Amino acid sequence: MFKKAKIALASMVLLGSSSYALEVDSLQIFGYGNINFSNYDYLENYQSDPERRSKVDMERFVLITRYMFDENITLIAEIEYEHGGTGSAMEYDRLEEFGEFETEIEKGGEIVIEELNVDIKYKPELNFRVGHMLVGMGMLTARHLPFLHHSVYRNRSESRIIPSTWHETGVEAYGTFAENFHYQAQLLTGLNSELFDSYGWIKNGMQKRFEHVNADDLAGVIRLSYGDLIGDQIGISYYQGNSGGNRNKDNRDIEGTVQIVSVHGVFSYENFTARGLYMWGTLSDSAEITRANYNLPKTIRAKNHSVAKEAVAYFAEVGYNFGPAFGMDNALTLWGRYDFSDTMYKVETGVIKKDRYEQTTISAGINYQISENVMIKTEYEKTSFGIDVPDMESYTASLAFQF
Repeated sequence: MFKKAKIALASMVLLGSSSYALEVDSLQIFGYGNINFSNYDYLENYQSDPERRSKVDMERFVLITRYMFDENITLIAEIEYEHGGTGSAMEYDRLEEFGEFETEIEKGGEIVIEELNVDIKYKPELNFRVGHMLVGMGMLTARHLPFLHHSVYRNRSESRIIPSTWHETGVEAYGTFAENFHYQAQLLTGLNSELFDSYGWIKNGMQKRFEHVNADDLAGVIRLSYGDLIGDQIGISYYQGNSGGNRNKDNRDIEGTVQIVSVHGVFSYENFTARGLYMWGTLSDSAEITRANYNLPKTIRAKNHSVAKEAVAYFAEVGYNFGPAFGMDNALTLWGRYDFSDTMYKVETGVIKKDRYEQTTISAGINYQISENVMIKTEYEKTSFGIDVPDMESYTASLAFQF
């Protein structure tokens, strides 16, 4: 009892101290999330007739905090709770005779810190971030909040070949030239090719499943865009980094160089919106990575571990707000989208090309914005594959919010 009283007293002293006091005026809290109900086809291993299932998913709840130390230096933290927020962590135990991968329920693999960095403002043309941050690739990085895309789910194509959303630790320089020309230059922790597979290409190579992130191989990102950062814009981004040095087991002399380039655009006119993206990537030594990954223990080995040397993804989306036509103050948007991706677009000699990973998705829906910060979304989705198997269909309704 006495020990608990001492702890409580110490906590009160620390919170009341000027060194530890939190200035409320300097703290900002934001957030967003969505809850989904889906009725969908489940097609196991692409080898059987689909089974009809329904599910409810608390897909994500995100808290974003910003604390301003002064007018130029800000601490940014973003914590995401996915699917209810539970999971596991994986570690590589070097003390075992041959080195073993072990999984422990200790970290909460789906309670994710997506950002934890210090933002340093210097001048419009040159500013810095240091810490854990979003990778400036593609469209999802800047437009992953639910009010910045029409669909319930983020675009299928891009999220099939790179992480959604992609976050790494490193340093960044960014700024704005002229009036609307923006750039980002990042040096970040690289990927781990032990986690590459057929289904997601390099997507699972982000090392978030491990307790510690190997940083023997780093990666660089350059992003250029013209327009509004979260509005109308055109942009291009480029990623390059080796992945072999971050392997835990043997064959770390494999370079496994990943190169990705993407071009995107966002356009709106009155009640009409259009968005699109093209992404193409290459991986060196993909045959060697495939052979090395076949020898990994089952605790880490992906179910489909053949890895392609090239992957491609693209999408186009349009939407129109019919609300004004019906005299409504709130938006009522009809939208449609076409997604294509192939995580095994081209393979090296000795790697079997699997056409079932060529996927085309057509989706459409109607969204109603109840208020400035609350929206009901609906989505119909139909996916076909590069082999003769049944198409998969799903119907989803979602409650999306931001604050």
